[in-house]
Amino acid sequence: MRLLLIFLLLPLFALADCDDTAMPNPNCIEPEKLQLRLGVGLGHRSNPLAGGRNFPYLLIPDVSYYGQHWFFDNGSLGYSIELAPAWQLSLLGRLNEEKGYFRRAHPSNVFSRYMFNSAEMVGPAQKDSQRPTLTIADVGARPTAVDAGLQLDWFSPQLQLKANLWQDVSSTYHGQHASLTAQHGWQSGQGYWQLHASLFWKSADLIQTYYGIEEDGQELSYERRSDSWQPELKLSFSYPLSTQWSALVFYRYRWLDNAMTDSPLVQEHTIRGWFVGLSYQFF
Repeated sequence: MRLLLIFLLLPLFALADCDDTAMPNPNCIEPEKLQLRLGVGLGHRSNPLAGGRNFPYLLIPDVSYYGQHWFFDNGSLGYSIELAPAWQLSLLGRLNEEKGYFRRAHPSNVFSRYMFNSAEMVGPAQKDSQRPTLTIADVGARPTAVDAGLQLDWFSPQLQLKANLWQDVSSTYHGQHASLTAQHGWQSGQGYWQLHASLFWKSADLIQTYYGIEEDGQELSYERRSDSWQPELKLSFSYPLSTQWSALVFYRYRWLDNAMTDSPLVQEHTIRGWFVGLSYQFF
């Protein structure tokens, strides 16, 4: 219902214009040119796992390059072709992000896809106010997986839709995951706004590999044989201060279903991320 409401409201906003020099769209990419930006500020992405630490957003790199067909965008390498003026198909490869909740040094935590795009707003801290029965320190290391997938984009004057389907090509979790995102940006006198409404699907094999408990000697065990559905909303705001500096704010909120929260490793029902700071564009 939340996602349906967002889809219905999106066309009510004015469309952002890439040619607007007074208030440039930060998501417009100049082809055949390396883009390098760095976000500096304060924020974090919460970790729903027992014993997990929130990942701080203090320095956020944003690196992309789009050629005629090949492109690199924050850890994703791809090849795209234009099917029609409003349709684009891409073949992508990247590391699976799930391990990032178990290991803070994982590349998915370094390249944030949410940069331009209360009690909850606390900095990175160990969740030890109530020590859980089982934490990520009590289970074996989770594997690093490589995903390959397809992305289909559709553009209109009011809305951009993106559909992704990913397959494990490293024979790590032997599963798939997918997402559907509606994206809309609009400009106001206060800056550039962008709203995303997404729905993520993760196969039971993926959930079992990362959140299942199978080690011998554990009092708790968990095996999940059903898929997970996770809706998410994200709102971001940017305001140009000069040709290189911009003010940046974003907030994202993802809901987790029982396929994840029934695991003894998961102690929160949501994943939240926020950032407040500045962005500097090097080139």
